[in-house]
Amino acid sequence: MYSIWLQSSKHNKEIYDLIKRFAKEEGKDSFFPHVTLVTKISTYEKAIKTLKLLSNEKCNINFDKISRGDTYFQRLYLESSNNTYFFNSVSKIEGWPSLWVPHLSLCYGDELPKSFDLGELNELIPITVSFDLLSLYKTGPKASEWKEITTQSLH
Repeated sequence: MYSIWLQSSKHNKEIYDLIKRFAKEEGKDSFFPHVTLVTKISTYEKAIKTLKLLSNEKCNINFDKISRGDTYFQRLYLESSNNTYFFNSVSKIEGWPSLWVPHLSLCYGDELPKSFDLGELNELIPITVSFDLLSLYKTGPKASEWKEITTQSLH
């Protein structure tokens, strides 16, 4: 499978340190901060075609909410009240998004991290992240096996 991510060339240190800390505590793989714009793309050719449909404008997103989900890849994450950029970016993709929730994951897993502290996380927000890269990754169930295929700068 392939996924397309919105990333920052300069990872936010607070967010990246939190991701690494939670991953280490839980014995999970760490990952770079990103917002998945499109996922579950079945072929490389379709992924490249989809990449060309996405917005090529850089953006600043203000994340103002900490959320907890019920799925492995959406266990603990940051959300933005204003998702206009995300939805406009993917608007040309037929059938997407359906139930997609744009988010920046802080932790993957079946449980919340042991050191999960909503008070600590609430001090992190609101936080603005500047996204200036669009990246295509080969993805799957194990983050340790994810591979960057290509990255393009946003203007």
